[in-house]
Order: sequence, then structure tokens, then C-alpha cells
Amino acid sequence: MLHRILILLSILFLVASLALGWWVANQPGRFALQRIQLNGFAKTTKAEALDRIGVQAGANLLWVDPRTVRDRLQFLPWVRSVWVRRVFPDTLVIEITEKIPVCMGLVGEKLVLLDEYGQPIKPYATGDALLLPVVRPPPHKDGPREVVWLINLLDRFPGLKEMISEAVGHAGKRWSLYTKRGVKLLISERADQELELLMKLQKKYRILDRKIRQVELRIPGKVAVRRQL
Repeated sequence: MLHRILILLSILFLVASLALGWWVANQPGRFALQRIQLNGFAKTTKAEALDRIGVQAGANLLWVDPRTVRDRLQFLPWVRSVWVRRVFPDTLVIEITEKIPVCMGLVGEKLVLLDEYGQPIKPYATGDALLLPVVRPPPHKDGPREVVWLINLLDRFPGLKEMISEAVGHAGKRWSLYTKRGVKLLISERADQELELLMKLQKKYRILDRKIRQVELRIPGKVAVRRQL
């Protein structure tokens, strides 16, 4: 009998302690949110983030759910990943990793920014950095992967990348690259060798600065040039 009474008293004490702790934690001013620390914000504006999370200064930090905050921020176009933690007694820390824009692309008739995975970030808007080239991948499921392949390829030839204004993908990993001077470059899946040969010719003969319309690079070891009429 005494054992049961002790168990009952222990349970009552535990419940009373929890209730008292809950009451104390919810008193006005207790764990009041005083500071929201935002890290990793570059393209995403802090005002946009604060508006999205909907947490006001003075809110009880104990009842701010980090998962809810994270889920709300994941819908912002530039956000790749979010990490949220509460630092008691008064701080909410939010760290994000943003997507990296590498080029522009066309989705339907809309010009959009594409990330490092070839996926759309957001429609291009006035004030966005003008990222070149504009890339139109082949119309199949591997299109985003081929965008990444092309951007990585051009990164190996920075002198050429600065000249390119547009890239159009075709079946069989073939691409048509257009320079700012209007020269069309035809490349294949052997593009690393083809562009290396092109840049040797550019260095020696300034081939891309001449009055030509097209450079055919898909013939192994050879270059065919079509002059302007």
C-alpha cells in the first residue's frame, strides 16, 4: 500500500513540476525573441525571409518550431537548403545555402536563370545579373544534365566563354554555340578536343575575329570554316 502511495505522489509531483515549468516558460517576457541572426543571405533578401517565416520580435522562443521556419524558407526561389536553431534565451539562428546561377535558359517562351544543376531558379527580371550564355538544351529528360556538361566545358575555356552569347542543344550531345560576333560553332560530344583545337587556331590566327559565319568542328582533327557572303 505504501509503495502505491509513493508511486502516486511521484506522479503527482512530476505532473505539478511540468505544469509549473510550462507556466513559468509562458510568462510574459520569458524567452522573448530579441534577435534573428541570418547567415548566407546574398540573393535572398533578409526582408523577404523575415516576412516568410512570420516570427515577430518578442515571441516566446520556446514555441518557435525550427522545422516550420525551415519549411517556409525552402519555398524561396534562391534557397537550396536551410538550417535553423534556437539559442536560448533570446536568439533564432537561420543559415541558408543558396543556389548558384550559371547561365540563362528558356522555359517555354520565358527567360529564366538556371542553377548549377541545370534547373530553373526563377524567371529573369529587370535588375538580375545578365548571365551568359543563354542555353537552350535538347528537349528531353537529360536536358538539365547536358546544360551542366556544357557549362563545365566552357569553364575550361574562359577566353571562349566570354565570347559566347547563346548555346543550342541538339540530339546526340551536339551543340551549336553562337559568339557575340554572330559566328556559329558546331561541336559534338568530343567538344573538349574540338574547342581545344579551336582555341589554338584563335591564338595563332584570330579565327573568331575574322569575317566568317560558321566553324565546323565535328570532323575529327579538322576544322571547316564558312566565310561570310
